[in-house]
Amino acid sequence: MFWENSMEKLRVIIIDDEMLIRKLIRMKMDLEGLNLELAGEYQDGADAVEALDLVRPDIIISDICMPEVDGLSFSEKCIELFPDIKIIILTGYDDFDYARRGIKAGIFDYLMKPVRADELNATLKKAADEILKLRLQKAKQKKLLEEMERNIPALRDIYINRILLQERAEDDIEKELDKYGVKVNTGKDRGIKVGIIAIKESVSQLGLTEQIMEEAKSFYQSDDDIIVLRDHWNRIVAVTDSMDVPFEECMDILISIIQKKFHCHVSAGISEGYPGWNSIHSAYADALDDMKKKHGTRAGDAGTKETEFYGLWGELAESVKNGSVEESLEMVERIFSAPEPSFPEQQKKVMICCQKMYADLEVNQQKVLFDKMLKWCCTMDQLKRCADNIISELLIRKKLECSCRNSDLVVRIIKYMLENIRNEKLSLNLLAREFSISTSYLSRLLKQFTGRSYGEILSDIRFMRMIELMNTTRMKDCDIGGQIGINDAHYLSIWFKKISGYSVTEYRKNMNISPL
Repeated sequence: MFWENSMEKLRVIIIDDEMLIRKLIRMKMDLEGLNLELAGEYQDGADAVEALDLVRPDIIISDICMPEVDGLSFSEKCIELFPDIKIIILTGYDDFDYARRGIKAGIFDYLMKPVRADELNATLKKAADEILKLRLQKAKQKKLLEEMERNIPALRDIYINRILLQERAEDDIEKELDKYGVKVNTGKDRGIKVGIIAIKESVSQLGLTEQIMEEAKSFYQSDDDIIVLRDHWNRIVAVTDSMDVPFEECMDILISIIQKKFHCHVSAGISEGYPGWNSIHSAYADALDDMKKKHGTRAGDAGTKETEFYGLWGELAESVKNGSVEESLEMVERIFSAPEPSFPEQQKKVMICCQKMYADLEVNQQKVLFDKMLKWCCTMDQLKRCADNIISELLIRKKLECSCRNSDLVVRIIKYMLENIRNEKLSLNLLAREFSISTSYLSRLLKQFTGRSYGEILSDIRFMRMIELMNTTRMKDCDIGGQIGINDAHYLSIWFKKISGYSVTEYRKNMNISPL
């Protein structure tokens, strides 16, 4: 029960004009068992009303008929002052008019005289339970409100990022901004300006943007007219809706501070003034164009090919967050479609992007099955295959978090495949029998959740396990084949070359693995 978990005792007072009745009630109350404290006894309602503010009782036991102030009049006055108090009325007769008036007054319960101990304690327990239940609800509501208060800046930034990218403005932008604590300027100097700062080094130094963001927030902390946030491409964005603010001068000073303190390369752009919040997308695009003119970059780019690459990974992370399988895999295709002269550099960048994505999605890197494969890739095709697998794994995790239908089943199927990869008889038919579903339904499920077929998933699990064993053990190739369900050495050689583009010997040479 609620009262059993409460350390603080609830306070009870007794009101009756007869001392004997008060003593009998006191004797019948199980104060210790109910975690109650007797806070006072009064012979009439007038005395009790005067003491209410000082005593602050939680429960009142009152006679219905008393001189000066009767029990119901007292109850009405008491509940008016303290709405949460529970009042138990004692009456010697069953009067319907009194009962009806008592219900209107907010009386918690009635007890007939002479009061039985079991009825009294049962009613007290019910009142105590209700009081503590209400307090628990209020505590939860308070905690929720405090949490919402803490999250308002993050929710504000999410909303502003959304309207930055919307060509067609929403009708109620200013109303929405008010929800997130943004004081919209309604004066004659109202308008909108956007400034953008892109840091070249932030794409390879994951914590740098966070440090610079804190510096920018500190710089603008006393300026209520300026909001600072990060956009989807990890650029710092400053927004003001006051045309009287020396916005350009402030941006120049901030850029100078960033360059001196962090020794980094900065690209920046500032928009012209626009009519108001409904024009924020136009101001944002104008700031990007200004950055292009000043630094020779394309609108939407932060100055280098690297930034475009990392920007695509940012979009990929959003697609994964939204649980969009097709869109996510299309993004991987776009990322790897651009020619990259240096494989080691591309491998390094993919590893950095995956780390950032894990952080954004709040995923433990150690638990991402295919992540360890990244360092064992030696071709662009292998790197893309590995990225495909990582994205598929993250998508399944996302759907599981959202309690999507059949997500738990898909997880159990893939777990079964991992645990039984040594079984050369592992097949679509075997899986279908194991999980009591048809092969066609199983194929559709895997495609729906991962964007890939059963055969592709099986090959990738086998390939991952094989290169892991090649890089971490001294096992012979034929023994490794037995560990992944391929016992035919000739077929293993053909299969490995088809998957990786290299023979086993060539792969070992590229990875500097000693031949056995």
